Amino acid sequence: MAQPWDSLRRGVVLAELGGWGDGPYCARHGKGAALVMMGTYIVDSGTSVPYDPAFVFKPDRSAYTDYLSRHVAAARESGAAVGVSVVSVDIEHTVDFLRAAEEAGADCTSLCLHSVMDMFLRAGMSSALLWRENWPRLRQCLTLCRQALIRPFIAKIGFSRLPDAEQAVGEITAAGVHLIHANVGRVTATEGQDRIRRLKAHGAFVIAGGGISSADHAVSALEAGADAVAVGTAAMKDPALCGKLQTALRERRRR
Repeated sequence: MAQPWDSLRRGVVLAELGGWGDGPYCARHGKGAALVMMGTYIVDSGTSVPYDPAFVFKPDRSAYTDYLSRHVAAARESGAAVGVSVVSVDIEHTVDFLRAAEEAGADCTSLCLHSVMDMFLRAGMSSALLWRENWPRLRQCLTLCRQALIRPFIAKIGFSRLPDAEQAVGEITAAGVHLIHANVGRVTATEGQDRIRRLKAHGAFVIAGGGISSADHAVSALEAGADAVAVGTAAMKDPALCGKLQTALRERRRR
């Protein structure tokens, strides 16, 4: 059966990049990609969040509704599908922000389970949700997101604690979330390729990133089992990189 994310298969994703990944950035650096990700944004009621203030919002629709509308529209100029990533210490705030992103026209949304900022670890959120003792709460958070959202939903995972994080993918897919974005380390290294295979064993659709800056790097990830590839810092240095990689992957597939 066809899935909404099948269009991403063998696609190039411009990864979210806190402090940079707003709408205009996605438009400039994501041309030709399959998907551009805005964010990661933080929703928090605090006054001293240690993060770029342009990417931090109060938990109030009036604080971010207009922003999301303008920046999703700007990101759309890349020609790619547009996603929005967020993290918060309060899952209700996360859900509301992602619903607002959908209403602003985002094609998909993402929960960041990657951050190791103290404010999230202390609250048992973000990458701490992948720790085995927090798996029940992980399932609750994912269920709330799935119930509230309509469009494809991505879990972006980090590996701050192994093997819990890898095994948590089984919990994520069991909760009905099959899109996994993971920085697996260097995709050309044995460890990175083995990690892709372990994630795929859980039945996930894996968007793999980790040092991808050439078509050969992207092909290495796909040959290890990744369904799509993500480009982060390399795209900062070469705004045309995503488009070049996507073209190269299409050409190789036709051979």
